Amino acid sequence: MSNIHIARNHESLGSFSEEAVREGIHSGRFAASDLCWREGMAEWKPLGEMAPQWGMEIPPPALIPTSMDDLSLAALFADGNGPAWEARASVGFFAALSQTIGDVLLRPTQTFATMKQTGGLANPLLYFVVLSSAMFAVSAIYQIAMTTMNPALFAPKIGHATGLPAGSSFSVALIGSVLLSPALYVVSAFISSGITHLCLKLLGGTNRPFETTFRVICYAQASAAVLNIIPICGSLIGVIWGAYAIIIGLKEAQHTEGWRATLAITLPGLLCCGLLLLLGTAAGFGIAELSKGFGGMPSMPKLP
Repeated sequence: MSNIHIARNHESLGSFSEEAVREGIHSGRFAASDLCWREGMAEWKPLGEMAPQWGMEIPPPALIPTSMDDLSLAALFADGNGPAWEARASVGFFAALSQTIGDVLLRPTQTFATMKQTGGLANPLLYFVVLSSAMFAVSAIYQIAMTTMNPALFAPKIGHATGLPAGSSFSVALIGSVLLSPALYVVSAFISSGITHLCLKLLGGTNRPFETTFRVICYAQASAAVLNIIPICGSLIGVIWGAYAIIIGLKEAQHTEGWRATLAITLPGLLCCGLLLLLGTAAGFGIAELSKGFGGMPSMPKLP
């Protein structure tokens, strides 16, 4: 049999015999998240996926302790089992939530390089919906507080339509939006991930399935949404930081170049702007042709 090539973090570790790989797995030299390739394979795949097919046993992961500090928790997920949210049942809901937020925002390269590649869509989707809905509620509280201080500034027409004071009706509308936000965020997660994955695929940058892109989008966008707690400029900072985290996440998780990841998230906006420009130009020509058909625009009358 041909030798097996092993790579980690876009760098080759060398070519090894099956026996050397088997020993490396048991000694900890090779991790399940390392990529492998041998003659006859169409693409690089995780070693943890291919090892059983080659008769190699992957040691089970160590049991997760019930309490640990941030350093030991981060070390636990250094082999492709992260982020911490994936193990919230063992480490605790809020500990896993805070650790994941910090890892995504402050250590995106390491976080997405060791992100769990499989396991379904439920975990990242729950993370996205919980955090995004909570931050939307925080934004709504800000808006309600501002409405209370200056009711005339917000949606006075709503009050006339409902018979309620402007501030009260605006608050009711915001509360309704908060209650509907979880369902809307579920739809948003799939739409944004689908568009991003399609753009990345068109650019030739998809080396992993849709699930990988979905995980990156959910963890990056939801973590950046936490910045909405910053008054006034928090949402803008969140958008910028979220875009940065998505680019890093796609680059690391999809094993693609940074420029492809950047184009994948900016291409939809560029296409929309181009389409609006095209429609605006077409509408301008159409109005010009119509004006010619009606004999042109009449000249302004001269003043006496």
